[in-house]
Amino acid sequence: MNHLAHVVLAGPDEGLRLGAFLGDHVKGREALSDLPPDWAAGVELHRCIDSFSDGHPAVLGLLERLESPWRRYGGVISDVLFDHMLTRYWSRFGPTDLVELGGQVDELLARHAERLPPRLVRFGAWARSRGLWWRYGERDMLEEIFFLLARRHGRSWPLSHGARLLDDHEAAIEEAFLELFPDLQARASEDRERLYSTWSSM
Repeated sequence: MNHLAHVVLAGPDEGLRLGAFLGDHVKGREALSDLPPDWAAGVELHRCIDSFSDGHPAVLGLLERLESPWRRYGGVISDVLFDHMLTRYWSRFGPTDLVELGGQVDELLARHAERLPPRLVRFGAWARSRGLWWRYGERDMLEEIFFLLARRHGRSWPLSHGARLLDDHEAAIEEAFLELFPDLQARASEDRERLYSTWSSM
């Protein structure tokens, strides 16, 4: 899953939200011992969410429909497009007003910038400047995200054209998201309680 979904699935706890972002920046289990317990729980929650999502029948079925070369990068692209779908169905799945949530996330990342990895700090500044959280539903924002992903991965095709996957498979992507996300919410709720309890006792 991508950033917006991870924030939603982390719940309202600030430590878990920070850990949700750090999940893409902290590697291995040993590094978790250097983090505050709630941040570490958030990192593990991020990993649990990604593992559950990657193995979900809805996601596997969607990727099976894709032709080469889309299939190779389908997981990366579909993560972004699922955030797009999340904004489309925000009234069903969102915990609060989307603009309000975006403001909370921007403030959270800025407040803890001195303790976060430089790449995450740069991402937070970019997200704040671009109004990322409430613009995932806009086509031009999707295209900007895919352009940046392509540059980061050094692979212009097909990543920079990821929005075309929405044009060609919108109904299938929407169907997969609507099957996946309720299951993710239920699983994340269980994992949040378990991980928070585990890490808070250390």
